[in-house]
Amino acid sequence: MLKNALRTCLAGVALLSSTVSVAQADPVKLDYYLPQDVQYDPAVPTPEEALGYQVGEWHVRHDQIVQYMYQLAESSDRITIEETGRTHEQRPLLLLTITSPDNQKNIDAVREQHLAAADPNRDADDDTPLVLYMGYSIHGDESSGSNAALLFAYYLAAAQNPALDKALQDTVVLLDPSLNPDGLARFAQWANQHRSKNLVADPQSREHVQPFVRGRVNHYWFDLNRDWLLLQHPESQARIANFQKWKPNVLTDFHEMGTNSTFFFQPGIPSRKNPLTPDENVRLTEILAAAHADSLDNLGNLYYTEESFDDFYYGKGSTYPDIQGAVGVLFEQASSRGHLQDSVNGEVSFPFTIRNQFITSLSTLYGAHANKKRFIDFQERVYDDAMEAGDDANFDGYLIGANDVNRLSGLVELLKQHGIDGYRVERDVETNNKRFKAGLSYFIPAEQAQYGLIQAIFSTRKDFPDNTFYDVSGWTLPMAFNTQFTTYRGRISLDDTAWNAPQRDAVSINANAYALAFDWYDYKAPAMLQALLEQGVHARQSYKPLHLPTLNGKTANLSAGSVVVTRAYQNQDWSNVVAAVKNIAEQQNVTVYSVKTGLTPKGIDLGSRSIQPVKQPSVMMLTGDGVNLYEAGEAWYYLDRHVGLPLSMVDTDRISRVDLNRYSHIILVDGSYYTLSDGEIARLTDWVRQGGVLIGQQGGAEWMSRHGLLYTQFVEDKTFSDAFSTAGLTYKDRDSYYAQRRIAGAIFQMDIDPQNPLMFGFPHRSMPVFKDELNAMEAPQSPFVSVAQYSDQPLLSGYADKRNQAVLAGKTNIAAHRLGEGRVIGFADNVNFRAFFWGTAKLLSNAIYLAPAIEAYADPIKDKAAADEAAAAH
Repeated sequence: MLKNALRTCLAGVALLSSTVSVAQADPVKLDYYLPQDVQYDPAVPTPEEALGYQVGEWHVRHDQIVQYMYQLAESSDRITIEETGRTHEQRPLLLLTITSPDNQKNIDAVREQHLAAADPNRDADDDTPLVLYMGYSIHGDESSGSNAALLFAYYLAAAQNPALDKALQDTVVLLDPSLNPDGLARFAQWANQHRSKNLVADPQSREHVQPFVRGRVNHYWFDLNRDWLLLQHPESQARIANFQKWKPNVLTDFHEMGTNSTFFFQPGIPSRKNPLTPDENVRLTEILAAAHADSLDNLGNLYYTEESFDDFYYGKGSTYPDIQGAVGVLFEQASSRGHLQDSVNGEVSFPFTIRNQFITSLSTLYGAHANKKRFIDFQERVYDDAMEAGDDANFDGYLIGANDVNRLSGLVELLKQHGIDGYRVERDVETNNKRFKAGLSYFIPAEQAQYGLIQAIFSTRKDFPDNTFYDVSGWTLPMAFNTQFTTYRGRISLDDTAWNAPQRDAVSINANAYALAFDWYDYKAPAMLQALLEQGVHARQSYKPLHLPTLNGKTANLSAGSVVVTRAYQNQDWSNVVAAVKNIAEQQNVTVYSVKTGLTPKGIDLGSRSIQPVKQPSVMMLTGDGVNLYEAGEAWYYLDRHVGLPLSMVDTDRISRVDLNRYSHIILVDGSYYTLSDGEIARLTDWVRQGGVLIGQQGGAEWMSRHGLLYTQFVEDKTFSDAFSTAGLTYKDRDSYYAQRRIAGAIFQMDIDPQNPLMFGFPHRSMPVFKDELNAMEAPQSPFVSVAQYSDQPLLSGYADKRNQAVLAGKTNIAAHRLGEGRVIGFADNVNFRAFFWGTAKLLSNAIYLAPAIEAYADPIKDKAAADEAAAAH
């Protein structure tokens, strides 16, 4: 019955052979894409009428998508349109709500009726509408999706078809035509500006080879398809707000893959499903897969399922819905990455890739509608089961807490956006050797509809039935924010309103103060300091803890690294300084203490040489060839958005022409830096020796080690490989062997030296760090150079083979020392992974603002010899 219905809807689409080419000389017509057994409302403009060219002839720009979608909404009573947010580059994020005209007249009531299926306190009925969230091209250079969205929107607006009328009477389609407008705009410009009249299929031609900043990523070079759970970007925040507002039954995620592939749709590899995802989710995915297969069979096109991709990480678009009573479906189309490209299967044309995405959009709509009751029942059952499981759990909920209001607020805001309920703790709670302070802690009840997602967010699972992961294996959010958390059972005093803001003692700023001070422990302290420096305020940073008598009669006990603003040395009126401090403190939500006198009850006084002036930093980061695009974007994002520090970005092929003396700090994120010549390396070395600060992460730090800048020796690859025996392995063991060898995006514990300047503001002796690469440093021979090392039992969450853990245990992952008049700092890990690891992100600020406090020297014989030996071996 389903196949017959689909064939009726798709009748009139010309059957093709499995050859994927489309004649270059003749641009395709609209009937190449659309079913031809139905009439189309002539009052609704076609894409060609709006764009001036046929879909697939050029890559559509985002502004053209916006223009056309508004035209459709104006011409069709099936469509309403809204702007749900703006990208970093201020492009509008659109959502089209498409359903029958009758439903449109009562759309709020329709939504409420649908939400009954996701509410354990209500019951869905036979009339409960189905909701589909259709999202396209979250990777901007996988643009066949967004171009197909033009056709799908037109079909839904204009097709005069009884089957469509029935589907729209029972269904609300939420259509997001471009999940990554900034990336799509970048790629469309690239592909179009290199398009020839006679299309060039050569994969090596410039059209098919994007430069360093590809269209895949958003403005800050992030992969937005890893941000569904982490919500660090406005595109993701708007998308999840829509998801939680509507709680759809199906969510589609249209992508592209390598040109030599065919077409993939889920289900993916069966053994790589997250254990928390219900099995019924897979069965419903298989039902939709049958619909996709039928529609593609009609065209004679090739496709496959279950051979690749997984459904484990809930931060991806096709997996995020799976724990929330919905079915996420990933589509991967072989990419033309331009207008026409050679492949092992023949020439892949842009129109061909668009048609596959359009056809499977139709099969999603009709396949889901044909099984509407089953999808509704599944959603209702998932949320009912979640409430029951939460009630049956051997604990009442989770406690989270932190003394740092800003880190805690960041985690709270994230949880709130996912529709999770939590309540502020009103009395101190001590449990499991942890103390959760009133006003600075929250209780998240287990018995709530989002219990499944809560389990995923708080999971510290380390053992898995299948150890092969497409993405990360651990993402425990309280660990990422370095907040305390634990399960809790028992009575507890709570605020009545969900997610009221954290509370701390209010401290007013007094203009008569001898000095003003704030603690470096606060996540926003670097932003506060940077803003003061930019306003010309003289600020001083303490290299020892401070105990300051305040005007309110109390003593403020501040950590090393804390900032003092004194009356002395200011080049402007004190009243202006006080006003600046007060204004910035309010913006950054940082507590500032009014100091009564420079004479302290214990420890150093405010005139101590251990309190030094802070110079405004001038920071450069190498980008371009040989540099990890994602990690560079993460560093840029943190310094720009979280610290407010202007970051100069210089491509590696320009370094020889750049005046290095403009910069106080240079950052080398993960990368190979293979383009740097001996002369450029010598210039960089001289710059450090004359007083510059060189900061390296992962491959950047290893490059510094190989070239004699960082006097540490990285663990050799052979040490890791020797830990794994290959005896007796057969070819079928290949995937398993390599899966065991890698670190699958896990959270490790590192033990730190809290007295080291790089660790100022991190008071505990251990903390979580994200690890996704097999790299670490041998313990330096010189004392005081090792700043942190992996714990003896390092794995906290996610997958890492015990043999890799054994190699890494005790190894150094942060090192720092002087080199001439300058400093070098190496991180074996990405301290700002995907911008959600707030717990370690401030280490990059410490490397910038507190570098002058680093006084350790590496042994010029022992450690240099080890570095030289490593360089020679390389």
